[in-house]
Amino acid sequence: MQTLVNDLQELSRIEAGVYDLNLEPTSIISLVTTVEERLGQQFAEKGVALDVDIEADLPVVLVDQNRMNQVLLNLTGNALQYTQTGGMVQINSHQVEKEIWISVDDNGTGISADHLPHIFTRFYRIDKSRSRRYGGSGIGLTIVKLLVEAHGGRIWAESEGLSKGARFTITIPI
Repeated sequence: MQTLVNDLQELSRIEAGVYDLNLEPTSIISLVTTVEERLGQQFAEKGVALDVDIEADLPVVLVDQNRMNQVLLNLTGNALQYTQTGGMVQINSHQVEKEIWISVDDNGTGISADHLPHIFTRFYRIDKSRSRRYGGSGIGLTIVKLLVEAHGGRIWAESEGLSKGARFTITIPI
């Protein structure tokens, strides 16, 4: 219950814009390394591979490291949650014009086309019957979207359907 209350308070602050971004030059590699360090044990315990492919010589980006780590931890943690033992999650990053693109791909359960337009909507959960333990509160991706947009970026999700994995991509302006 406390986690849900904290999530709701966080969402309220972000939606109201009553938080500060502590922007500082940051390498994508340092952000991804934090994700690997924080979630590596969980990947190992579940038997899911984590593969990282960061384009060489990416420019640094101006981000709030804590908030961007929150974004990447949420996306990667979700990918792990919905990927079965023996599966794989990949974090990829490359430059596209004046943006850095970071994608988190998995070969897990996937998302049906009718759910994709709604997954960033507050309290939306694909499987309404799941407990919070498995399905979350339905606000994590809403928080992620608002934080990415606060950095001047974009986020979207793609999936070819159930059992075909998913890809979440964020952009960060250079």
